[in-house]
Amino acid sequence: MTTNSRTASRTPAPSARRGARLPPGHRTPPAALAMLAALCALLLALTACGSSDDDATTNAAAGGDSSPLKVGVLVVAQSSLLDDTVAAYRASLVKAVAPRKVEFDVQNAQGQETLIQNLARTFARSDDDQFAVIGTPAVIAMAKLEKRRPVIAIAMGDPVGAKLAASLDAPGGNVTGSIDFVDPAKLLDAIAKTSPAPKRIGTIDDPSNQNSKIWVAALKHAAGAHGMSVVEATVASSKDVNSAARSLVGRTDALLMGPDAVIYSSLPAVASVARGNRLPLYLVAGDATASGVLASLGPDYPTIGTRTGEVAAKVAAGADPGTVPFARPTALAPEVNAATAKALGVTLPAEITGASR
Repeated sequence: MTTNSRTASRTPAPSARRGARLPPGHRTPPAALAMLAALCALLLALTACGSSDDDATTNAAAGGDSSPLKVGVLVVAQSSLLDDTVAAYRASLVKAVAPRKVEFDVQNAQGQETLIQNLARTFARSDDDQFAVIGTPAVIAMAKLEKRRPVIAIAMGDPVGAKLAASLDAPGGNVTGSIDFVDPAKLLDAIAKTSPAPKRIGTIDDPSNQNSKIWVAALKHAAGAHGMSVVEATVASSKDVNSAARSLVGRTDALLMGPDAVIYSSLPAVASVARGNRLPLYLVAGDATASGVLASLGPDYPTIGTRTGEVAAKVAAGADPGTVPFARPTALAPEVNAATAKALGVTLPAEITGASR
C-alpha cells in the first residue's frame, strides 16, 4: 500500500506554528495529547506499509526471494554414475539461480528400500523448498509423501508409466525433471550388427523398480523383432547382483544392463563375471573404461544432470512444475572399451565405434 503524502500530512494548528509562543503556565489538555499520539502512530504505520510494499517491488524486480534455496537431494544408491549426474545437476542449478545461494542436503539410501522410505519421510518433514531425487523407487517414495513442494526427478525412465506425470510435456502435478529412457530397440539395432552377433541377451533388473519393469518389457519385445531372446535375472537388492550375474553364465551370449540404479551400484561385480567368462557386457549407462565392460550405449548422464538443474531453476524462479516439461536426452553417446573389444575378439559396428570417445 502506497500512501499519498498530501493526505498523510497535516497543517499545524496556529498555536504550534514556528514563531508562535504559548502563554506562561499553559498546559496541553490530556485529550489533545492522546489525539496527537494516535496521529503519530497512524503516520508511522502508513510509512511502514509504504516502505514494505516498495521493498517487495524492489525484491521482485531484482529476481525475487533473496533467501537461500534449500534443496533436499535423495540418491537411491552409491554409484559413480549417479554421483557424476547429481554433481552436474547441482552445478547447473547453482549457476542458474546465482546470485541466490543454494543449500543442499544430500542423502544416500545405499540401495536399501527401508532407507529410501525413511529418508523420504525425513525430507517430507523438512523445511526444504524443493527436492531432487535420482532413482525411480526414490522418486516414487518422495512423490507419495510430498504433494505440495516441487519434486525434481533426475534421469527418471518413465514418469508417465509410473503415474507421476500426465505427460512429459505437461506433467500436471508437482513432479518434473528429466528422463533417461532409451528405446531398447535402438540398442539392439547396433548390437545385432556386432560380429559375432549374439542371439541370447542376458539382463539383470529389480522388479520393484517400475522403470526397470517397463524397460525389460520393451527389451523383450525388441529382441523378438531381431530374432533374439532375453534371459532375465532379478534381484531384490544390490547384494543379489553378483549371484544374478553368475546365474546368466552359460545361458547367454552377451549381457545388456538397463537403467537400474541398484544394478549400477554393483556394476563391478557384473563386470567381473563378464570378464571371467568372456561375455560382452553392454551398458545403457556407466563407465565403459571399467575392466570387463565392452561398451556404454546410452546418453551422456552428466548432460542430463545439467539439463535437470536448468529445469529446477525454472521451478525455483516460480514456474509451476506441472507446466514445466521433462528434459529428454538429445542423442546417444556411445563409448567403447577398446581393450575389452580386443580381448573378446568382437568387431563393433560404426553405430557404436563412430561416436566413441
